[in-house]
Amino acid sequence: MKNNLVALIIWGILLFAVTALSGCRGYNAITAMDAHAKWTRLNASAPLPAVGWARGQSDIIHIYIEGDGVAYSTPTSPSPDPTPITPTALLLAQQDTTPAVAYLGRPCQYVEGSACTNEYWTTGRFSLPVLNTMNSLTDAAKKAANARNVVLIGFSGGGAVAALLASQRTDVVGLITVCGNLDHEKWTRMHNLTPLHDSLNPADYTQKLSSIPQVHFLGGNDTIIPQQVVDSYVERLSPKTIVQVRTLPELTHSGKGWVAAWPTLLKAATSTF
Repeated sequence: MKNNLVALIIWGILLFAVTALSGCRGYNAITAMDAHAKWTRLNASAPLPAVGWARGQSDIIHIYIEGDGVAYSTPTSPSPDPTPITPTALLLAQQDTTPAVAYLGRPCQYVEGSACTNEYWTTGRFSLPVLNTMNSLTDAAKKAANARNVVLIGFSGGGAVAALLASQRTDVVGLITVCGNLDHEKWTRMHNLTPLHDSLNPADYTQKLSSIPQVHFLGGNDTIIPQQVVDSYVERLSPKTIVQVRTLPELTHSGKGWVAAWPTLLKAATSTF
């Protein structure tokens, strides 16, 4: 009974986090981005549909990856649409003044398709089809920016995707996460949630990730992704890994505080790469 209550509370926090900041799901974001002269739309169609946007050209591009969005409508019912109500990673990308920046939505966010079954935003949110799609979008962002290398920046579940992509690619010169779910097995155990049994786990790929400089930001008041989740990942990295874990005591999982602090945090993070 106690575990069920805890799981229900966690789901309530998650739902509040994505509904409290905006009454309208992120389709307003896609309209605004498509209308913006500086941003070019990126598309992936296989194995899953996904969209993103890129602006500018440079040898290095900062690529932002969105969080999980609305994965569940109730504690046990998958959402019919994972599009985020508040696209935090997009808000962070818009604060980035470096020459080349891209924002990638996750598969089936903002778009629809026959391949969009709810496993890809629930238990399979970090599965191979998801990663293959995100790899295609990353390649498209690089091409648009005429870039050779990338810095991957992920928010929440997007942090897991960023880490997994980094483990597969040879062009990643830096990895940054904000409230990143870097060990989803630890996370589901802590919160008594359904295991993500169709997903890859970043904590299992630390051998490949140990050569990449990394900065992981956490909120001291974040009850969704507590520090133990990131610590579980970091403990598995090689002792020689260039890695920082920075906790901002006053911040939660909500995007508002992170967006305001982002220009300063990003400058500090990229100075280590």
